[in-house]
Amino acid sequence: MNTSLIPASVLVGFLGSGKTTVLNHLLTEKHGRKIAVILNDFAELNIDSRLVRRADERLVEMSNGCICCTLRQDLVDELRELSQVAALDYILIESTGIGEPMPIAQAFFLDDVPERVRLDSIITVVDAAAFWNDFNRSDIIADENGELVESPLAPLLIDQLEFTNVVLLNKSDLVTTDELDRLDGFVRQLNPDAQIHRSVHGRVDPSLFIDVRLFDYEVALGAEGWDEEWVQDGSEAEEYGFHTFVYHQACPMEWNHFLALFEEWPDEVLRAKGFVVFADDPPVILSLAGGSVHLEALESLEDDREPGTDLDSTEIVFIGRGMPVDELRDRLDACVATAFAR
Repeated sequence: MNTSLIPASVLVGFLGSGKTTVLNHLLTEKHGRKIAVILNDFAELNIDSRLVRRADERLVEMSNGCICCTLRQDLVDELRELSQVAALDYILIESTGIGEPMPIAQAFFLDDVPERVRLDSIITVVDAAAFWNDFNRSDIIADENGELVESPLAPLLIDQLEFTNVVLLNKSDLVTTDELDRLDGFVRQLNPDAQIHRSVHGRVDPSLFIDVRLFDYEVALGAEGWDEEWVQDGSEAEEYGFHTFVYHQACPMEWNHFLALFEEWPDEVLRAKGFVVFADDPPVILSLAGGSVHLEALESLEDDREPGTDLDSTEIVFIGRGMPVDELRDRLDACVATAFAR
């Protein structure tokens, strides 16, 4: 084995599972490595790139698509470029929440990537509190022919669990021990070889995830669906009917009106994340996932933000299936502070 190859780990997991939080903990723990980060976001606006806490890490954004057949070559190009960076010790790739791990792994078999970078591990982050709701969810979506069909989320979640080396049951403090044990047992049935860990707020020991040499190239070549994945010509977004809506608002919001939004929220919205600017209150980071809403003071990121990135407008990315976009836009516009409303 070529020990000079740069190791890389891939973080996958469904929308809102806590991948970016885990990534931040891996980056801020004292591990003595110079790490490059590749962020893949399904939306055209990559909110996560502004949420990643970084010091000397190199950050690469891949937006507006999944790392499937459409962006797989882009990932190959990024890996090739990063392999030429002096003194780089490690690469961390965070996939979009609707991404499957197998197409990402296949990028490490293409062109001259195997001579430059080795896939060290695939890590699947699971929202222990929301998993079963997501697993049992099924929506009516339009297929490629425009026909309405029922589309369960379970196959996507299973794909993320079956083709992985490490499963992290995140948000484990939000469920009982019995519920965790049930989820643990389910994962072991799907993937007996996976290492399973539990975490709260994405706090993890880097030694369990970084440079662990868990990905086996020979095993991957024999994995079910490996050959078929090479010739897939559609994305996960198309397969499962995911869409995004990016909301921009230059005028500040009114706090109480904005909070009232979430008292009755469209079920079609699976994930929302972004930044909200208020007229008389400090700006916040918004995160909606698994039916829960979290608002965090933007000051928590101040020390990590780059010069010239002062926040002066509201930017929110919504991800869902069959979202009522016009209704969402109207309801958000109604939250604009009275003094600024048109």
